Amino acid sequence: MKAIILVGGEGTRLRPLTVHRLKTMVPMVNRPFMEYQLHWLKQHGVHEVVLSICHMPHLIRKAFGNGERYGMKIYYAAEKQPLGTAGAIKNSESFVFGKEPIVILNGDILTNLDLTKMLALHVRQRAKATLALTLVSDPSAYGLIKHDAQHRILSFVEKPSSDEGHSPWVNAGVYIFDPAAFAHIPAGKPYSAERGLFPKLLTDGERVWGFANHDYWMDIGTIDRYWQAHMDILEGRMFMLPVGQPWKRNRRIRMGQQCRVHASARVGSDIVVGDACTVDRDVRLGELVVMGNRVKLGAQAVLGRCVIWDDVVVGEGAQLNGCVVGSGSRIGSFVRIRPGVVLGEKSMVPDYSRL
Repeated sequence: MKAIILVGGEGTRLRPLTVHRLKTMVPMVNRPFMEYQLHWLKQHGVHEVVLSICHMPHLIRKAFGNGERYGMKIYYAAEKQPLGTAGAIKNSESFVFGKEPIVILNGDILTNLDLTKMLALHVRQRAKATLALTLVSDPSAYGLIKHDAQHRILSFVEKPSSDEGHSPWVNAGVYIFDPAAFAHIPAGKPYSAERGLFPKLLTDGERVWGFANHDYWMDIGTIDRYWQAHMDILEGRMFMLPVGQPWKRNRRIRMGQQCRVHASARVGSDIVVGDACTVDRDVRLGELVVMGNRVKLGAQAVLGRCVIWDDVVVGEGAQLNGCVVGSGSRIGSFVRIRPGVVLGEKSMVPDYSRL
């Protein structure tokens, strides 16, 4: 089975973290985010993946290559101009041509839903397209799905207003297409799957099905949800890591190689520390912290519920809580950073600052 991952967006909702890198390449617990998607696809028998690219194509080609190190084949379908979701899918058609169903997913979806079970539903219902459905508390930012008791989809409402009613199920951004679905997409021009293709399939009388699931799902495309995904992995709500081993509840600290931790430092639980990190005297490393590689924590620094990328230096007595800090940043001594603060790569925070 083959898959298409739509990674053409600029990741504007994740700025400043995506100023210098693609959304699909931001670190998630110290691994490029897309490695989670590749690992999940491979678990369900997908060994050939097409990356639909547009923004910064050279970076993603360099990062993921031909897929050999993942035990997969990776191809690239480049857009000369943004084509929208369905337009990008159509642009990838030549790479996935065949008789088997094709998996398609947005490049910002973190999930461990049962793709094998979803495929079985797709085949059983002889669907032209099957959409994964997930539960969210506020459907206004997603595509609302109306369906019958068997989850055959009846209509779509994209980003509904509060007066349009609420459905417990929304479009999760994971699809399975019958190859014949590509014929419904115009070639070479921008076209939306959510606003164009899916409603057109219904108008044309095609069978479009929903796969309702209760597995973990997160759209990491905003800062808040990116941070929350880290907390979910650390606390065991998302049981998958791209290295192929599930997160274990009883393994509360994961320390990298060649780290130096002062004997007086106090280290909490549910923590991931990268390689070659330095933790100085009397540091308090609280719960739910991710530190990248070569991070240095000065004496008496205090961290809790933070996501720290590579090569960050945190000064003496600094206190960081609930924040995200980009690679190469320098946090001065006795700085205070409150929850919700996000610092882009190579940020400089002077001593005694309050953010």
